[in-house]
Amino acid sequence: MRIEIGCNICSHDNSEENSSFVRYSRLCSVRDDGIYEFECPEGHRSTTVLLTPKHEVLFLIASNALLDGYLREAIASFAASLERFYEFVIRVICRSKSISQQDVEKCWKSVSKQSERQLGAFTILWFVEMGDPPDSLSNKMVELRNQVIHQGKVPSYEECIIFGKAVINVISPIERKMLDKFPDTHKDECFALSRSVRENHNQRLAMLSIDSPLSAAIQENTDLEISLEGLRLHRKILGMPSIASELMRATTVRHVPKEP
Repeated sequence: MRIEIGCNICSHDNSEENSSFVRYSRLCSVRDDGIYEFECPEGHRSTTVLLTPKHEVLFLIASNALLDGYLREAIASFAASLERFYEFVIRVICRSKSISQQDVEKCWKSVSKQSERQLGAFTILWFVEMGDPPDSLSNKMVELRNQVIHQGKVPSYEECIIFGKAVINVISPIERKMLDKFPDTHKDECFALSRSVRENHNQRLAMLSIDSPLSAAIQENTDLEISLEGLRLHRKILGMPSIASELMRATTVRHVPKEP
């Protein structure tokens, strides 16, 4: 998956002086650290920090994999998105308790390589904090994930859609409750990376957020298949046609209600 990174120096300087200007940008592969260095043809060097939480980035990677026809990779990235969401929730709640990041990192290190321990930590912490157990994947969806990741199963396009929707159905209610109870610490956790980068960079920083089918589902209840169609069109505009576009058109049918 690639995202568009622009020169924030050109955009900032020229927008203040001219009514029109050239904006330089390039498509960059997603980086694990969320930090993008860019040098435009004018010689400007700038740094862009991605504010979008990693679980949303992974969900977007899964969506792009699905459009490209990489079905096993789509399931794996949907599953990784859910696991990183659990970590995100844990960090937000710890931040709300004013627990130092050093202590959080020390504690997380003991479970960082074991997904079952992470799920257990999330489940207990959420129950203690909210009073109700969180939603989780059904046994059928867990079995599908395990078959794909551990047994080499090649899922169908329809199974990928079902699994992606199942992940949305787990994340959405938890995210909404978290935004309602921890709005400030939720925002602080999203900006944690940019604050860290700013401490080590003297040059101007740009902040970037990208939309994903997951955020669309949380904020607007947008169906996954509708979001995928919008993503396919966006990729086409950027010159990244979907390998699986014919498959998508062959399997996705939506009825448009007639005007009264």
